[in-house]
Amino acid sequence: MSEAGERRPVNAEYAVSVLEQLKFFYEQKLMTDITLLVEDNEFPCHKMILATCSSYFRAMFMSGLSESKQTHVHLRNVDPVTLQTIIAYAYTGNLAISDSTVEPLYETACFLQVEDVLLQCRDYLVKKITADNCVRMLSIGDLFSCSELKQSAKRMVEHKFPMVYRQEAFLQLSHELLLDLLSSDNLNVEKEETVREAAMLWLEYNMEARSQYLSSVLSQIRIDALSEVTQRAWFQGLPPNDKSVVVQGLYKSMPKFFKPRLGMTKEEMLIFVEVESPGDNHPVVVGPRHSVVCYSPQAEKVYKLSSPPGDLQKVGTLVTPDNDVFIAGGQVPLKSKNG
Repeated sequence: MSEAGERRPVNAEYAVSVLEQLKFFYEQKLMTDITLLVEDNEFPCHKMILATCSSYFRAMFMSGLSESKQTHVHLRNVDPVTLQTIIAYAYTGNLAISDSTVEPLYETACFLQVEDVLLQCRDYLVKKITADNCVRMLSIGDLFSCSELKQSAKRMVEHKFPMVYRQEAFLQLSHELLLDLLSSDNLNVEKEETVREAAMLWLEYNMEARSQYLSSVLSQIRIDALSEVTQRAWFQGLPPNDKSVVVQGLYKSMPKFFKPRLGMTKEEMLIFVEVESPGDNHPVVVGPRHSVVCYSPQAEKVYKLSSPPGDLQKVGTLVTPDNDVFIAGGQVPLKSKNG
């Protein structure tokens, strides 16, 4: 292959120096050819830089239409501070994300189609999902069509359902997202009464506007999974109106079987971790040579679990109130050069 056809490694120092010069030109407003207008703020920029990182600007400047010849562009419904952050990223490659800025950054990057910023914000949000914010993250993922964020948040909502269904964010869920959750087999609930209560709270949050969804929402409740006492109390307490007729009709039309949800299939399990007895100078060790088994007293069966990686020293095990099992070691011994 000739020298002209060889692929040579990128000169990192040169690339960095180019970015530094571009940043200098931006800060000094040198050779700028486009000004972004947001509220009372002006951002003189370079079309080539904006088009490089944003599909929105690329389409605008390369369309050949009148917009491509403009020297000033008005951006509406954009926060100037957030836009400044994205412009700084375009010129430096550095993005500052925090809990307070990630959501407006994600929204603006979605509008301007800045793919790199979108990916970084998405990864940040996924890592920050907790029981306190998972319902809101579910709505955000749905709003911006981010399947990774939506699925991660949904898994957390399903797992923490008894904790989250009273949250304001849950009561404000869209009808479509609510149905997706109520129909899920993976809800971590021990009783169907929890799902029924969640459905009723959502309906009663704005009964006037949501009465049209009464049938679709209540049809997600697995009525035969409710206790007889709950069923009688529920229907006897219904007022004599058209809504009662709808509910009664739903009940009569429900099939006489149901698929248990994830939380209804829980059973007590005992986990045994084989470890070496500690000596005077040897800590507790567990690793791939040691078995980790799970015993079900109810089924009287033993299941083999995955062994921890490496020879973990000072190993510890923990079972949380939510039945999450953690097995971890404090350190992994270094192998000697002669070993």
